[in-house]
Amino acid sequence: MKKKVGLALGGGGARGLAHVGVLKVLEEEQILIDYIAGTSMGAIIGAMYAQNPSADALIDRLKSFFSSQDYDSLGLKYIVPKNDQNPSFLSQLAQVVAKRIIVNIAQSRTGIIKTDRLSEAISILIDKGNIQDTHIPFACAATDLNSGQPILFQKGDIQKAVTISSSIPGFISPIVWDGKLLTDGSVTAPVPVDEAREMGADLVIEVCVGINQIRALKDPNIIDIISRTDAIRGFYLSKLQLANADVSLHPDVKDAHWSEFLRYKEFINAGIGEAQKKLPEIHNVIKKKKCLFRGIFYKR
Repeated sequence: MKKKVGLALGGGGARGLAHVGVLKVLEEEQILIDYIAGTSMGAIIGAMYAQNPSADALIDRLKSFFSSQDYDSLGLKYIVPKNDQNPSFLSQLAQVVAKRIIVNIAQSRTGIIKTDRLSEAISILIDKGNIQDTHIPFACAATDLNSGQPILFQKGDIQKAVTISSSIPGFISPIVWDGKLLTDGSVTAPVPVDEAREMGADLVIEVCVGINQIRALKDPNIIDIISRTDAIRGFYLSKLQLANADVSLHPDVKDAHWSEFLRYKEFINAGIGEAQKKLPEIHNVIKKKKCLFRGIFYKR
């Protein structure tokens, strides 16, 4: 009986661009991917590739987006942390004021960035259509804030589903859908390994783009502490999910912040490096499970 290979692409914001490098290597090696399950940024990259399975076309589309006014309008450059070695008094004062403003906003709003802006960005990166019509079977994870249950989108509007899957809590407002209050899939499925198996995969290759290095906190404030505890929670939840994968890839994204999308070349190269390093293991697992290879990938 033919075995099916699933690819589980984890969340991590800009670090998720490493998924592109992994896809490029797998494509060059002519390794058949039968299913793609994605969370958050993994959902965006996974959906793009599932619709048009060409790593080069995906890279070109991303490059065009990151150099456009549409990307600038998201305002992510204001979120990227500044690593000033010797910040001036005025710089420190500005940071304190900005953080107080954020705290005040947090009391009256459900997100910092408007959902419409995220939807517009995704509409540029992902074509209109339904999930069930992609070239490679695709699904994306989300979380219901009301029940605490994970949600897996396997049919319906692909742009809407991916928008929900990548709605980072606190930054993008949750979305009401079919009586549920839905947010980022990373809350319950940082790396959707189990979801890939649910789709039908016999073998799962997972790509985790969580932070590889954690810097010691210096004079942390409330926001820093909450952010760090959330990162630690995600790290240990990811470990539990990764135990169910057949092959685990961890691109070297160091301690990059989730908002540093303009470092996309660096992250893509990290994905390429990690995939190339793990190729012997991938081939060995596939051979053992008697999975099929395909001589030609989907044409553009």
